[in-house]
Amino acid sequence: MTVAYSITPFINVQVWVKKKNDEEGYEVRCEPAVPKVVQKDTVINYQIVDTYGEDIVFSGLEVTPAELNQISVPSISQSGKLLTVSDANTHCCWISLNLEFTNKTLGHSFAHDPQVRNDPDVQ
Repeated sequence: MTVAYSITPFINVQVWVKKKNDEEGYEVRCEPAVPKVVQKDTVINYQIVDTYGEDIVFSGLEVTPAELNQISVPSISQSGKLLTVSDANTHCCWISLNLEFTNKTLGHSFAHDPQVRNDPDVQ
């Protein structure tokens, strides 16, 4: 007998990172800004698509609240431009993903904290 397996759901988030000209810091824009996860074991890929000439890469991830145990340990690609996690999506909640970046050219480290909305009851 053949058993059907569901296909792993993916959410791809494009990330633009730009050094601010008139002040210190960086502007980070994610699209979608707040992914809504509705399927269990969803893979979320954050991909840096433009850094406006700076050599900026992912350097880590901190998840809040960590005690919900929804987000896996991140995997960062060899280039540093792709950060991948899986979301268990077993609790209806908001999760903050503190994306950590490094500007390899200038040696700066900084972070951006987008959110993910888990809604396992929608399907």
